[in-house]
Amino acid sequence: MQVERIYRDEELIRDLKSAAKMDTAIRFIYNEYYSLLENYVMNNRGAKEDAADIIQETIVAFIEIIEQDKFRGDSSIKSFLFSITRNLWLSELRKRNSAENRNRVFEKGKNTTEQEIIHHLIRREHFNAIQHLFERLGEKCKQLLMLVYYEEMQMSDITEIMPDYQNEQVLRNKKYKCMKQLEQMMLNNEQLRIQLKNALKHAG
Repeated sequence: MQVERIYRDEELIRDLKSAAKMDTAIRFIYNEYYSLLENYVMNNRGAKEDAADIIQETIVAFIEIIEQDKFRGDSSIKSFLFSITRNLWLSELRKRNSAENRNRVFEKGKNTTEQEIIHHLIRREHFNAIQHLFERLGEKCKQLLMLVYYEEMQMSDITEIMPDYQNEQVLRNKKYKCMKQLEQMMLNNEQLRIQLKNALKHAG
């Protein structure tokens, strides 16, 4: 399929937010990056069909991130798409592996260490548990703690997302109060406290 134009990253982001231009932008992504992403999956124990499914999930996830204004531009779109594909494929491999081999996923042609891979997998596993606990604290606490522990955002960036808190110190005070509230909530539940402690450690 012929692609009408070549995009710079900022132009691609802009057109992905436009209903009239989105289709052209998506065609560019497939034309420009499909082979790279397909090669990664196929070089790491995947088939063409696996690659097609994972790449489709990658594009959908990327568009959702753009629509929610969560793409901060810290890396190029190429690197960002590769990172999404890698994490989705590692998650899929993990599901396919037996229990004793689930944390021993090996990649070809990538400098990522095994420990970093394991960190990504564990982090995904604990996300739902953390989110469920944070929901019991109220919307503000949940948003703040998820941005800190799951999105790994700096306080200076969070102030832009949560403008009700004027500066970093106010945010740090709010985070402290939220954590104290969570601690109080689990005061009589030692098992729950240990589970949360482990989840936060792996999520950070």
